[in-house]
Amino acid sequence: MFHKEGLIQFMAGSGCYSIIQMILLVVLGALLVDNEHYHQLLGLTIRDVGGGLIFTGIFYFFAALLGFVTARTKNKCLLLVQVILLVFLLFFQAVMGGVALAASRAPSLALSYDAQVICLTVGRYEALSDEDKQICQKFFRSDEFAGAMLVWQAYYVKSAVGSDSASSYRAMVLELQRENFCCGYGLPIHCTADTSSFPSSRPSALVPKCDEERQVCSSTAGLYLPTTECQGACSFALPSGTCGKNPVTATSRGCAAFVSRQLSLQVEAIGAIALAFVAFPIVFIIGSVCLCFKRRDQDVRPQIEFASKVKIHAEM
Repeated sequence: MFHKEGLIQFMAGSGCYSIIQMILLVVLGALLVDNEHYHQLLGLTIRDVGGGLIFTGIFYFFAALLGFVTARTKNKCLLLVQVILLVFLLFFQAVMGGVALAASRAPSLALSYDAQVICLTVGRYEALSDEDKQICQKFFRSDEFAGAMLVWQAYYVKSAVGSDSASSYRAMVLELQRENFCCGYGLPIHCTADTSSFPSSRPSALVPKCDEERQVCSSTAGLYLPTTECQGACSFALPSGTCGKNPVTATSRGCAAFVSRQLSLQVEAIGAIALAFVAFPIVFIIGSVCLCFKRRDQDVRPQIEFASKVKIHAEM
């Protein structure tokens, strides 16, 4: 491979791989930019990361062109330009992937998912000590939980009858509640008013009464605001379907932790893929540097011929 001809073929191949890398990063970036639920849960930083991946992917097109041209011309100046461009792309791709990966872990760092489920389950929450209950209440006031609230609000609004995506969203929300044996987003019959506004790093709230305050409760202690399917006051926080009419038991719980985990894992997978594919520009850089240091006549055996027709006349 490290012979000159092998390196030239490798550079041509790197151009093809750069096209694949470009498509991959543009697709990953588009997923982060387009999914508003990622922004609601983890912040608008995720949207910026998606834009960064798209930007990086577009520049891989120029890396591909340089790969094809340098394989054809063996121009060392172009090789140097390609190395510089690949180093820039390597750095930017690693940063974007790392930021996405770090952001995806923010909810679990605020409070582990197992602990979140305990805080959202009526019987397990009520069995906690006062100190542990304070930990749960602190989490309920955190930006990470506020992000999960915004996601659920979006689910609730978009699954409402009359919206364009109502049927698909409603089916998705109902399935999520069935799979995880949960209803609504918060801790049932334990609504606690929170007058603080949603963090500026997240998109605006979609439920009108929650656009200025994170949590608005019913006049009845512990109950949430009514919904179209839960009249008067509701034991569950924005339930979807008939689960809001069910009586609250010790096993009743909210869905915020499950929504948070589901979306976080998706963003984590995107960040991990972006980081894993950093290996390609590293290999391309090594190949470009090796070819750059090859001498023009290296690996070529010089042809030395002696003229057979030369006659030496010695005159005595």
